[in-house]
Amino acid sequence: MRQEARRSSASSVARGFTLIELLVVIAILGILAGMLLPALSGAKARAKRTACQNNVRQLQLALQMYADAHDDRVPPRSSRQGAAWVDVLKPYYADAALLRCPVDRGDNTNSYLMNGFIDFFVVNSFSGNWDQFFGEYKTGGFPSLKLSSIAKPTETIILGERKANSKGDSYMDIWPPEYGSDHLVEVDHAKHREARGERGGGSNYAFADGSVRFLKYGAAFSPKNLWAVTDQFRDAPLPEL
Repeated sequence: MRQEARRSSASSVARGFTLIELLVVIAILGILAGMLLPALSGAKARAKRTACQNNVRQLQLALQMYADAHDDRVPPRSSRQGAAWVDVLKPYYADAALLRCPVDRGDNTNSYLMNGFIDFFVVNSFSGNWDQFFGEYKTGGFPSLKLSSIAKPTETIILGERKANSKGDSYMDIWPPEYGSDHLVEVDHAKHREARGERGGGSNYAFADGSVRFLKYGAAFSPKNLWAVTDQFRDAPLPEL
């Protein structure tokens, strides 16, 4: 009887863990968690980037549908009409949630900028005369751009991501300093960032050819300004990013 009790006791001890073994197991679990968390975080960031890219794609399709119904023209920039592209295109994208990138935490309800195509009108309609252009713009606006007028559609951005704390309007305009500078600083070059920081990230852009692409930090402006339609502005020097 006593011998059986000893065997039972020895068996119980053999089935247990020592303190050292428990600490080793805990350490291993900690290492595994440390390895998995960055991967999970990265997967979550990629999912948000994909969702944001889909938003850009849907808005680009809305713009194309509008152009198909309006003689190939984008929404006009008119002080008389007043409405921005966000409102003009609403019947074509319907769901306002498309205007919000999942990574944004700011107060802005619109995470995206449409190309204002100002350089096209300054060069082609006003022969580079900013005073004449600005006077026309302030007194009523100008005809909207035809998408077919864009000479390099595969290299011309029509929609891009804006900074979450942007205080400007919903257009990316290239203004000279005497007219209040430009909106280059409102573009978010790294909406979707990696562990390496801002310059290791990038943003989503829709192009005039219908494509949607992810560009690394600064690639929308260098070596060419892809927001510009005319070569004169595409090759012009830009502020340091």
